[in-house]
Amino acid sequence: MSEPASRIRAFVEAPALLRWCSLGLFFLFCVAVELKLNGSSVGMWSNLLSEKEAPSGLLFSSPKRVRGDEWSVWTPAMLSQARQTPPFPIQNPNLGAGRSPLIMSVPVAYYTTFFRPQLWGFFIFDFERGFSFYWCGKVFGLLFAVGWCLRQIGVRSRWLVIFGALWIFFSSYTQWWFSSPAMLPEMIASWAMCLGCAIHFLRASNRVRTAAALAGFVFFGINFVLCLYPPYQIPLLWLALAILTGVWWERKTERPGDSVPTGRALVSVGLGLLLIGLILVPFWFDVRPTLALVGQTVYPGARRAAGGDLSLFKLFSGLIGFFEAEQVGPRIYKNIAEASNFYPLWPVAAVSVVVALLQKRIRIQPVVAAIGITLVVLSLYCVVPFPRWLLRVTLLEFSTERRSLLALGVANVFFCCLFFDRYRQAILTKTSAVVTGSVGWLAMLVLLGSLGLEDPAFFSDKLALYLLLLINTAVLAFFFRENLRKCLPAILAALLIVSNAGINPIMSGLAPLLDSDAFKAVARLRQADPAGKWVVFHSFLRATGQGDRGADL
Repeated sequence: MSEPASRIRAFVEAPALLRWCSLGLFFLFCVAVELKLNGSSVGMWSNLLSEKEAPSGLLFSSPKRVRGDEWSVWTPAMLSQARQTPPFPIQNPNLGAGRSPLIMSVPVAYYTTFFRPQLWGFFIFDFERGFSFYWCGKVFGLLFAVGWCLRQIGVRSRWLVIFGALWIFFSSYTQWWFSSPAMLPEMIASWAMCLGCAIHFLRASNRVRTAAALAGFVFFGINFVLCLYPPYQIPLLWLALAILTGVWWERKTERPGDSVPTGRALVSVGLGLLLIGLILVPFWFDVRPTLALVGQTVYPGARRAAGGDLSLFKLFSGLIGFFEAEQVGPRIYKNIAEASNFYPLWPVAAVSVVVALLQKRIRIQPVVAAIGITLVVLSLYCVVPFPRWLLRVTLLEFSTERRSLLALGVANVFFCCLFFDRYRQAILTKTSAVVTGSVGWLAMLVLLGSLGLEDPAFFSDKLALYLLLLINTAVLAFFFRENLRKCLPAILAALLIVSNAGINPIMSGLAPLLDSDAFKAVARLRQADPAGKWVVFHSFLRATGQGDRGADL
């Protein structure tokens, strides 16, 4: 290896790289909050209110109508909380019956907010910077947490840690659902931090580090619980359990001197879960009536899944997840958000691991096996109906097949990062590489062909079809060409960034919501008659806007 290449490799593998990346994220976080940057599609209000000028404060990309649950509900709901007297109440009729704010991702003057750092900015800064703090917490928190978790599960390469974080962040599924009511970014971040702390319980360390891991486990565990979206949370919990089992077995067999007794690790996890439960007891009593109301609804209260709702194409639809647009997507989906997915690289990685085991007797390490088994089981749940008793025992009946794609996507990224990290040597013969790659390429053609049969119009743009074929063929070629595989993470990361960086806009402030002439007129009328009752005609969106400006509807 040449001297310049050796220096570059040494820098990439140096521990200081991750420290500098962490400091860089913190610096960007501070700058972004000061500039009031956020990714809200609040600019849609300018179109809805028929304002002639472009949305004020828009710096990059364009607001997305499909993210209506953010710009028409969640962001105005936060404003409504701030405009109440006193601000940030636990009951707000404009947001729903009972104590709805407690089960929503909105700022609330309540003790659980201590465990939700993404909401702290509303109590420290003005509303626009508080909102920017909230949004940046989602962005930078997700990047940092995923990277840190990958290190904890055993990914040695710092470059692959960064790649894994970018892969999850810039996947179309994450970007299109970034501002959903399910709080997807903060949920993944809290899950990753909690998992990393739990893995720390398996290591031999001093009492101070163990206590810090326990505190982190409780803190981020509560934040994860407060996301209150079981369809995402249940599969993620099963994935976390699988990873913990794999890491435990790996340490027990390969590094016994660096592990703690199993009983001690279980006590630490049990103590953490007990503390989470005890801390949330008052919260449970306060929200129980509200949750009872939610439980009586058709959606989401009575919704149950049986498994098998997805076709094979829908399971692996990430193959077409490049250069997506809001109005361009398969007609078999309701909207582009439902069509989004993670790029499915795990099947070829899993097949390669098995072939390496059979041909070269390269042992499959426990954590790789654990994540691989989870991927297979969750994939089967998505395409094959499961027995009702099994769904009840595993709680998967509360997680729809479509929402299980999040855990599948995260597991896919973790599995592939471990594969790239631990299988750096040649693991396939030329014949097996050609055969396996050819089978993968034919499978890709079959999946794309099945989409063409269901939605012939989607591939009417031949250039788009050829581009998808070129991208997927190139990915397979780089993967199965042993000397080029190390370049694939950089190529895939670049493709995802170029394709999906513009899905969410970049705004400075919330001028379309705060400085609109229509909303200013409402504010003046409300100030003149604070006790007045309002009736809003035309659409629920305009009603939402007025109510969340403080008007009593």
